[in-house]
Amino acid sequence: MPVRSMTGFGTATRPWDTAEGACALEVEARSVNGRHLEVRVKQPWGPAVEQAIRSLAEARCGRGRIDVTIALRMAATATTGTDALAAVGVDPTRMQAVVRAVLEARAVALQAGLEVSLPTALELLKFSATPQRASAEAGLPAPPAFLEALAAEALDGLVAFRVTEGEALRGVLAELVARLRVDVDRVATLVVDQMQPLADRLHRRVRELCEAAKAQPPDETRLAQEVALLAARADVAEELARLAMHLHRMDEVLAAPASSGQGRTLEFIGQELLREFTTIGSKIVSHEGASIVIDAKGTLERIREQVSNVE
Repeated sequence: MPVRSMTGFGTATRPWDTAEGACALEVEARSVNGRHLEVRVKQPWGPAVEQAIRSLAEARCGRGRIDVTIALRMAATATTGTDALAAVGVDPTRMQAVVRAVLEARAVALQAGLEVSLPTALELLKFSATPQRASAEAGLPAPPAFLEALAAEALDGLVAFRVTEGEALRGVLAELVARLRVDVDRVATLVVDQMQPLADRLHRRVRELCEAAKAQPPDETRLAQEVALLAARADVAEELARLAMHLHRMDEVLAAPASSGQGRTLEFIGQELLREFTTIGSKIVSHEGASIVIDAKGTLERIREQVSNVE
């Protein structure tokens, strides 16, 4: 599969019965483009589990920033009464004491002639919630045996996403390379036809200057030498040959099996293509040629944007 994107997403979920009740263990993997491989793991079990998940990600991806998040989701239950309060971390006894305190405070305020509004149920829940433990990991069970397999499933999904995105990237890049080839052919055709207009313009300009200065114009041999010098300075044959070589190399990279570092290779080729078109722009003398070079540079900028996401 040619080229692979650095943008991806994968997720995996599995039910898990713990001593505290049924829950679901979720693994989510996301990746975006980056110069190097950077893996960040968020999980509640400490460095050993983090290193294991990191190794799984590094074995599958070569570049990009990858974020892996592992979370426990308690299963929803049809609880009522005090069970429902406990499920959201509210002590029923504490709730009753808060309600009594609110009513007594309102009664005191009314005796003093003050009108006090009662709190909403949501405000009571927030105020009555039991403070969290200092360490979230203290009451967690040991990680399940299937944790690494679940993480591998999420990462495999991320890789599959990157492959699919890479195929779309390859199509876009192939289209842009084809457009560059058209610009190269246009330049090659243009430089063949620009010598005669250049010679005519030189003859006309020399004649006008000599007439203005009332001087004898140089002979045709001397003018032919000047035209030859201009033609040598305007020759872009070497640049066109290098452009063809770089475009062929880009085709090879896009057709090769996906591997880490292809994006950097394509970035380098893009820089070389820009260098050659810039040189051509400094040599070409026609407005049409300058327009072609501007179009080519715009296409190269689009290539650069697409290549920045290739692994």
